Amino acid sequence: MSKAKYIVEGGSSNRPPFFDGSYYYFWKNKMQLFLKSQDTGMWRIITNGDFIPRVDQDDSNSVMKKETYWTTDDKTKVLLNSKAQLFLSCALSREESERVDECTTAKEVWDTLQTHHEGISHVKETRIDIGIRKFELFEMQEGETIDEMYSRFTTIVNEMRSLSKAYTVQERVRKIMRCLPIIWRPMVTAISQSQES
Repeated sequence: MSKAKYIVEGGSSNRPPFFDGSYYYFWKNKMQLFLKSQDTGMWRIITNGDFIPRVDQDDSNSVMKKETYWTTDDKTKVLLNSKAQLFLSCALSREESERVDECTTAKEVWDTLQTHHEGISHVKETRIDIGIRKFELFEMQEGETIDEMYSRFTTIVNEMRSLSKAYTVQERVRKIMRCLPIIWRPMVTAISQSQES
């Protein structure tokens, strides 16, 4: 049995995590952390869209500010637009890049990837249902080591968390203890009894 495969790149805070279309949920969490670590406003660009310098005309109306009037702060925030898009571009394989070729903002890139890999809301709900079933039916496989089993389990839990369905520590521990083979039963019983006392 082969160990669960994750993103090949690692150990660099200067380079965005690479995404080739597999393990989207794992990459999504890593990429979100990476973008937040680059600048405090970077994640806002992804969630809210490009920063556009504006000037108030009156109490209820504002217009885009001409570039010649941009302040240093405006320029810094506008630069975040390009940086966010560059980081996403550098993180994607050729196939994933082609998927977002027509996107003009980092938010559009992120939303397009999310829609493609997570689906729209009813597809997401179906994925949650499938994930819950995987969690409920999870068992240690014959010939599998504890590390291999736990790696598979963690993949399911992380995928569910990225879909906004989180399991508590107690739920995860109980599930792991229930899925262990019969030879582990004495240890499971001992652990359960020690928790109760």
